[in-house]
Amino acid sequence: MVNKMNYEVAYRSATPNDSRFIAEMVALASDGIASLEWAEDCDKERGQTVLDIGSLNYKSDKGDYSYRNCIIAEVEEHVGMILSFPITDENSSKDAKPPPYEPDDFYAPYQYLEALNSWYICGVAVLPKFRKREIGRHLIQLSAEQAQKKGFKKVSLIAMYEKSGLIRYYQSLGFEITRSAPIVEHPQINAKGDAVLMEASLPLKIIND
Repeated sequence: MVNKMNYEVAYRSATPNDSRFIAEMVALASDGIASLEWAEDCDKERGQTVLDIGSLNYKSDKGDYSYRNCIIAEVEEHVGMILSFPITDENSSKDAKPPPYEPDDFYAPYQYLEALNSWYICGVAVLPKFRKREIGRHLIQLSAEQAQKKGFKKVSLIAMYEKSGLIRYYQSLGFEITRSAPIVEHPQINAKGDAVLMEASLPLKIIND
């Protein structure tokens, strides 16, 4: 597969060795929310950083937040990744509730915005110098194809409404806003206003090969 800049982009399943890159990209894609969560397990006295904790999480082969649920894009080196997995009765947030939320209930909006029985794109990110080359589109398409093979009828993601350009981008791929919740503000969360659930029906055909 060759893009407009005449370099070959390879797409492959992630391995444990990709865990640091995955953590870096998830931190970027989550607007600080993942880093806030990792900080809770960070032992600064031992010199640990939030990315160390994130890397340890994604190095595991268990749970949703694992390298097993990631696809890597490469151009001789890592350039992008997508993390996605199904939301079912087994892993959905049992205590999810609608707003309003307490001032310290930082994760409540994202639990509420889970779309049960959907294939959830938890994070997709491409390094800045490789953006606008359709790498993100290919990653989303590959994730959607995984979902179809496993029998899912819809794919979902959560986005920040204030990022209007990103909202329009997802809409151009077939996603629609179906629910919203106010972000519980925190200095480490790089967004304000509403978070929105966006859903699309499968099959999702967004790449013209």
